[in-house]
Amino acid sequence: MFLFASWAKGRLDNSLVVWKEVNLARLTDKARRDAQTEIEILPLLNHANIVSYYNHFVDEDTLFIEMEYANGGTLHDKISQSMELFPETEAVWYLFQVTSAVSYVHHFGIIHRDIKTLNIFMTKVGLLKLGDFGISKILESKGQMAESVVGTPYYMSPEIVKGERYNFKSDIWALGCVLYEILTLTRTFDASNPLKLACDIVQSEHQSIDPQYSPDMQALVDIMLSKDPDERPTAEDILKSSLLSDAREMERKVWELNSSSRKLRLSTTTSSVSQPVVTSKMCEVYQWGGGKITPQKLELFTQEKSAIQVATGRFHFAVITFEKELYTWANPQGSDTITGQLGHGDTASYKAPKCVDSLLGTPLQQVACGEDFTLCVSDEGILYGFGSNYFGCVGVPGEDEVLSPQTVDFFVDHPVDQVSCGDSHVVVLTRYGDVYTWGNGELGKLGLGSEDDFSLPQKVELPGKHLVREVVAGPEGTFLICASGRLLACGSNEFNKLGFNTETSGLRKRKNKTYDIPCKNTFTTVKPLSRHCITSISPGKTHSAAIDHFGHLFTFGSNRYGQLGLGDFRSHTSARRVCGVLVGQRVMKVACGDYFTVVTTTDNLVYAWGLGESGRLGAQFTDQGRGPGGQCIALPRPIFGSMHIVPFLSCHHWNTLIIAEKVLNSKTLKTQDSRVSISSPKGSVFELQSDEGTDWCSELSTSNQNFSDCVSGEEEQTRDMFSLKGFEMASCDSTGSSIPPWLQQELQEAEIIPLPCIDSPDYSQASVPVAQSQPRMCNSFLDMLVKKEPHSSSSLVMEEEKVSVCCTKMRQGTRSGAEDETCEDDMQLCDLDVELLSATDFVSCTRDDLIHIIHKQNAQIKSLKKLLSEMNREK
Repeated sequence: MFLFASWAKGRLDNSLVVWKEVNLARLTDKARRDAQTEIEILPLLNHANIVSYYNHFVDEDTLFIEMEYANGGTLHDKISQSMELFPETEAVWYLFQVTSAVSYVHHFGIIHRDIKTLNIFMTKVGLLKLGDFGISKILESKGQMAESVVGTPYYMSPEIVKGERYNFKSDIWALGCVLYEILTLTRTFDASNPLKLACDIVQSEHQSIDPQYSPDMQALVDIMLSKDPDERPTAEDILKSSLLSDAREMERKVWELNSSSRKLRLSTTTSSVSQPVVTSKMCEVYQWGGGKITPQKLELFTQEKSAIQVATGRFHFAVITFEKELYTWANPQGSDTITGQLGHGDTASYKAPKCVDSLLGTPLQQVACGEDFTLCVSDEGILYGFGSNYFGCVGVPGEDEVLSPQTVDFFVDHPVDQVSCGDSHVVVLTRYGDVYTWGNGELGKLGLGSEDDFSLPQKVELPGKHLVREVVAGPEGTFLICASGRLLACGSNEFNKLGFNTETSGLRKRKNKTYDIPCKNTFTTVKPLSRHCITSISPGKTHSAAIDHFGHLFTFGSNRYGQLGLGDFRSHTSARRVCGVLVGQRVMKVACGDYFTVVTTTDNLVYAWGLGESGRLGAQFTDQGRGPGGQCIALPRPIFGSMHIVPFLSCHHWNTLIIAEKVLNSKTLKTQDSRVSISSPKGSVFELQSDEGTDWCSELSTSNQNFSDCVSGEEEQTRDMFSLKGFEMASCDSTGSSIPPWLQQELQEAEIIPLPCIDSPDYSQASVPVAQSQPRMCNSFLDMLVKKEPHSSSSLVMEEEKVSVCCTKMRQGTRSGAEDETCEDDMQLCDLDVELLSATDFVSCTRDDLIHIIHKQNAQIKSLKKLLSEMNREK
């Protein structure tokens, strides 16, 4: 089978998924059937130990299957790399997981038929996932038997090798072979040629396992590898065996380890229909500052280790990757010392990124760095801390330094949504919407109404009924962004870095006056910014920057080094909007360090300004020669090319860390205005879904055009495998009629036109309301459009020709008796479609076109009946 598997960024929460690409054009018939089988079976299964299926699409001659990503390789890899036998407890753990998956599959009446160590995938936390259902078969009943010879020879049961019929017990044999490999690190039967292998499977007995394993384990292997399928246990029997007496606890462990995959599948199945787009990106991490004059690329963070979030401390850094793993490293200068903030269990200074091993298996969603400590949040809302605990910021009582990540017990019952760290304090937003702060309370930055220090989380009482959307801690203050766009702050307002200062101006006979507010020890509204809807805020050491919902950037605080970006080095008493090159651009991200600012825009540009000392700005500019020290820039300057998208940005002290993405290629798999089902000859369905369906009543012409495009494009290119199953559009009439409401109304409001009736002796005098005759005349035509009854364009043309020939013969008087009878039937024009235009004429019809055609056909009906009446009178 011609296929490729590649990992990709998940559509919903940045989780990794696998796209399995199957090239349909080059497949054999058997391979096509395997691909069809896999997408038939995978959507049926939802089990923690089975690779999760999310979606599939067909693009021209390629089938894309979106599945769960198992980041630990395969069980075959695990066995091959092992240098000593697995402990029995680990073997039992693996056996339980695979057997649970097999039992679940058998419950659905499915024989996997290719269970082997290569098809058992692993995660890094030891969770096993059964996959590759390409040659599986669904049995109608448990007593039914299968006959086709399929599977991998090393795992084939004796009955398959002998060509006999087989059932679910064939999977138990393969499962026994997998267990034997786990226990012995060798295959159950091995041979240099297929004939010898087949002979050994049928006639030879397997070798005994190592004596270190219990008699119960030996007995289970023997019975699973019994030559007689009737003697083998079922998967349910294995789960009830004495070896798996602790199954309940193992089931709970599987549930916990599978939490991230469970959430992704749930959100995928409940999400709305979306346009399938495959985007190829190159994701990189760059660092500058602390002596690094220009951005330095960190080579480790590529492909599956690509970063989704970064954080910076005074001299240490943290990154969370796509696999939800945490990496930390440091760049100490001078007297800087490591106090455990890297989480590696020691005080060594790791200058290259290193994975925090103690958190492996715990999927993390966020990390935040203080001056010399680190906090991170798991997907389950558990908070972990490590580093210096001088002010109690780590949240672990009685410890001065925490070298390895420790759980902050307080939040076990209060799941954390966000965490943010200042230099010496912490602020947390829980999933219940509560705000907690702790650490150094100097100048009231905890917002608790005092300057006391707290080593344990304290709940903050907020004024009014503010719903907090985001929490942000700065070096000496704290910000809260409310859902309403209001900004609350507390802490030191030196230099007006919290934006509290107000200015009176424009009053007659009064001088302008600024009201300086030194600090606030409770959360208070930042009134000067109340007119703006704030969406993002970044506090620095002496200044802050905020973004509103229009993408405008506002800065306030000290401007000694030009860090406000206003083109000067003067003091400004209130918040000012940054203009210059940012006019006309929408600012997306902003971060403030010590005396400098970095922003990103929707044009994929990165700008920096302020003090350029020690590489803070990530570049050296020709006009970088003003201000104190002669290394300052007071206006935004670009430092990255326009190809870079920056989804995350972090600054602290003189360091900057960003994630930069380059979009290499983007391809839309299918663009249709409706939902199309393409089926295989066996009836398996490939569905292509777009962002929104199209109501055929309002856009008949668009729907028909799309249908034409679908047939000419998708079907012709995959005709050897797929056939068009149907293209159904729901009627807009709730009564079940296939006539849309606007046409019903048009027909009801039509004028009364005399219309002869063939069955009436005095048909020339009969008057029939058009409102009654039109629906009968046009129903089959509309049904053809709506329900796609078998009226091909060729059949319509034949009907045209038939009526045309009949009318010609009527005029010439050359009809035979049989033709006369047939033509009389054909001329029951109140019940048949008469002189319909060719089907191609209706493809691009609008509403007015359809009404015009109906009136035209009514006139034709009247003319033909009049002609028929005259000919009958002549006879």
